[in-house]
Amino acid sequence: MSGPESDDRIDVGRERLTVLFNALYDAGEATIPVEHPGEDLGELCRVQLEDAGRCTIEFTCPADDYADRRSTVASTYGEPAITEVPSGRSFVNAFVAGGVLDVANREEVDSFLDRYGSPDLTAGHRPVVAGFDTNLLPWRIADALEVTPGQDGAINGYALATGVRDELVWGQKRKDTRSLVEAFGDPFAELWNQPRGPSREGRLGEDYYRWLRDLRFAEEVPTETGDDEIVDGYDAFQGESRKDVLLFSNDRDFVERARSHRVLAQRVSFPDELPATVTVPWTTARDTLYVLTVLFGVLEVPKTTLYGVWRGKGGTAWHEERLRLDCRSPKLTPAIERDLRIVEAYEGL
Repeated sequence: MSGPESDDRIDVGRERLTVLFNALYDAGEATIPVEHPGEDLGELCRVQLEDAGRCTIEFTCPADDYADRRSTVASTYGEPAITEVPSGRSFVNAFVAGGVLDVANREEVDSFLDRYGSPDLTAGHRPVVAGFDTNLLPWRIADALEVTPGQDGAINGYALATGVRDELVWGQKRKDTRSLVEAFGDPFAELWNQPRGPSREGRLGEDYYRWLRDLRFAEEVPTETGDDEIVDGYDAFQGESRKDVLLFSNDRDFVERARSHRVLAQRVSFPDELPATVTVPWTTARDTLYVLTVLFGVLEVPKTTLYGVWRGKGGTAWHEERLRLDCRSPKLTPAIERDLRIVEAYEGL
């Protein structure tokens, strides 16, 4: 298997990752198993590409099976190999982050937004902004909840606590990959000096925080870290800005603490199980593949090894949400490069 030092490596941003699907589809690979290189983990899901930009995702590794496979890795290899395998909760949450699955309490969230969102500013109502707890940001939560500022949106903007940003820790890096190579194979040598497994989850959250912050509808709320400090900061922000905050968290205690401070808050729960299949657009499968690859570090699809991290991956690559593709078929590289040129030319018009 070739590593990412080969001439067939291509760095592709998340939004352009559909070029890989196009190349595989044209090569006759309409069925795409998404696999972990380690034999104990194996296939995680399967993408069946269809016409008209649709695809069916088959969950070939149900949540219970995933827990069993993860236990096998833990008992066979121990640390640090098991730290590079996302928890069962993170595995399921990745499909929410990509848009394949919905949050588990959608009706409660919608009722909360219907009741407190969509203010009539022309009638003198206070603007409404959304804030998010640390435990939600790695899962692209504003997209998952479909809370988008705009004329027809339930909110008027985002209020992002700096304490939440500071809790998204990702600085712990992997300095020795020999045991990972023994457990999962040669591609895992590329995790050297890159964020370790749990840290990559934090990095996903910080990148998403920064993406939301850079939108013109977003503002930062200065707070310290810790639930009390974050809630206090939002409480003070409401009084000073004359805006109402809708605060979302996966933590029941955090939600109750916010409500005791007169901050409107709603718990967001994630599904516990995976369905048999889901049909989604190619773009949704693309976003999910990106999140899964970063969480696992390395994944494989037909003819290609995908790297969520690699030696030397820097801040720009993280900010631009790049994966590194190492094409194991020499015919695939020119097809991907051709499609990338077409996309770049179209975007330049």
